[in-house]
Amino acid sequence: MDMTLVQLRHLISLADTGSFSRAAERQHLTQPALSRSIAAL
Repeated sequence: MDMTLVQLRHLISLADTGSFSRAAERQHLTQPALSRSIAAL
């Protein structure tokens, strides 16, 4: 599967915050949803 723009935004948010929970909050997601998006990369 190719990386989507949404997944890229999630990855950048994770890199910016250094925290799955803060990145998820910033992206208006639950932490498990963000984790699944990052894992799909």
